[in-house]
Amino acid sequence: MTEKLYYEDLYAREFDAEVINQSEHDGKFHVILNKTLFFPSGGGQPCDTGFIDGVEVLEVLERGGEIIHVLKNELANKNVHGVLNWEKRFEYMQQHLGEHIFAGMLFNLHQLHTARMRIEGDNVSIDINEAVNEDFIFEAEAVANEAVWKNIPVEVLYPGMEEVKALARKLPPEKSDQPIRIIKIEGVDYVPCCGVHVSSTGEVGLIKITSFENHKGGTRIYLKCGQAAYRWLSSLYSEVRKAESELVCGYEGINEKILNLKGQIKDLKANNEKTLEKFLRPLAENLIDNAKNKIVRHVMKDSTQDEVKHLFKLITEINHEVAALLSCENSDGVFIIFGTNKENKNTDVRPAFKKAVAILEGKGGGSSFSAQGWGKNSERLDEALNEAEKILLHEKNF
Repeated sequence: MTEKLYYEDLYAREFDAEVINQSEHDGKFHVILNKTLFFPSGGGQPCDTGFIDGVEVLEVLERGGEIIHVLKNELANKNVHGVLNWEKRFEYMQQHLGEHIFAGMLFNLHQLHTARMRIEGDNVSIDINEAVNEDFIFEAEAVANEAVWKNIPVEVLYPGMEEVKALARKLPPEKSDQPIRIIKIEGVDYVPCCGVHVSSTGEVGLIKITSFENHKGGTRIYLKCGQAAYRWLSSLYSEVRKAESELVCGYEGINEKILNLKGQIKDLKANNEKTLEKFLRPLAENLIDNAKNKIVRHVMKDSTQDEVKHLFKLITEINHEVAALLSCENSDGVFIIFGTNKENKNTDVRPAFKKAVAILEGKGGGSSFSAQGWGKNSERLDEALNEAEKILLHEKNF
């Protein structure tokens, strides 16, 4: 059994140990030491990283009580010196205790049970197996931060099962034959946990909910704690300052400014639709009148994707029997849109589109009555349209 130094001194950063076993697996070296400060992955908390005798520790696992250090290279000595990536470890400790505090408050306030916790980089997520009211989430956030600012000590206990069943918000596995390690924060949480945490709530600094969503019939809540929360808020403040500068207002007026801009954009889009209708309807009618074999083929030079789409909409609305092969060329390449009115059940434009987009070295997709995409080889546009037209002419309704 590897001696778990990370439980004995949460703030130790370096240690000396003896190599018990070392073996190569797929070009990496698995090392077992007689003792270690490196915490293995477990309970939703990522493993520690760092160096052993200057060799990078890539991953740390626990199997049958042995801690396996996965190293980039082989160790040369039996007696070695390990150094943790302390900045990462400390942040994981902040995040893990922050999760305990928040989850404990969800349980204390509303008897909501955490089914899963995971720390990934700067993010902590917890899953609740039921839909959670938004007000509950932010109420728990508020009281969780009050607990942070009270700087409550964190206790590590190994009580009997009767006490655990009576007090814990979550029970350990029934078949566990190991002593039950309890993390206790007076008035906040009492729960089995194998992870490592800062020694008082004050060291978490701050808990901030960043988002939440429905997840498998329950709720997934995302939060940031400690330095990760500070970085996130600093980044958010920087973006707010940029918005204030662009919108020429204080942060209190940003929402009103955005709503006004959205209204202006909506009006501009409506006016643009009317303008397009005015100028493109005569073109659509002319193209339909001059269509051969019920196929409208047209290339719009120096036009936008929206203009081509509007022309397509007009053509397929005016005449339900024609098929449209439309495209535009600009600096981005060539855009194509093929289709018919969706009431035309006899025509499937997908084979023609697939052939054309392949010739154009592009990609895209769609349904039987409408397919669109981009291509980069605009020099072969005529060839692509010719091949598409040939395929459509083999359709029964043409």
